[in-house]
Amino acid sequence: MAMHTPAVRGAVTELSRHLPGATREPDPDGRALVIATARDAAGRPLATTAFTGPDPYEMTGSLLAWGASHAATPGTTLTPGTHGPVTAVGLRTLRDGTMQAGLYEVGDTAVPK
Repeated sequence: MAMHTPAVRGAVTELSRHLPGATREPDPDGRALVIATARDAAGRPLATTAFTGPDPYEMTGSLLAWGASHAATPGTTLTPGTHGPVTAVGLRTLRDGTMQAGLYEVGDTAVPK
């Protein structure tokens, strides 16, 4: 187990202040573009889709809040272990959740203006 001394932590904190995006804050006018590709076992692309949504910080927070609310809903069955989003909640539920978080398929006519 590594020792994390205050001096090491301070040095890492100071270095992190100089990384690109270190002063980044949520941008109410910002947008996210998410591109997802499904691949088969050999790595060949099967399907690709693109989504657009709010600022990445807002999108992440909204998705986490949706996931927590979904998991806390009475009657929701949770299977122990590590799961990807589709395995955890199912494709239809995940799509509904992403839309609630403000993420829409590019070209989707339901995108609010």
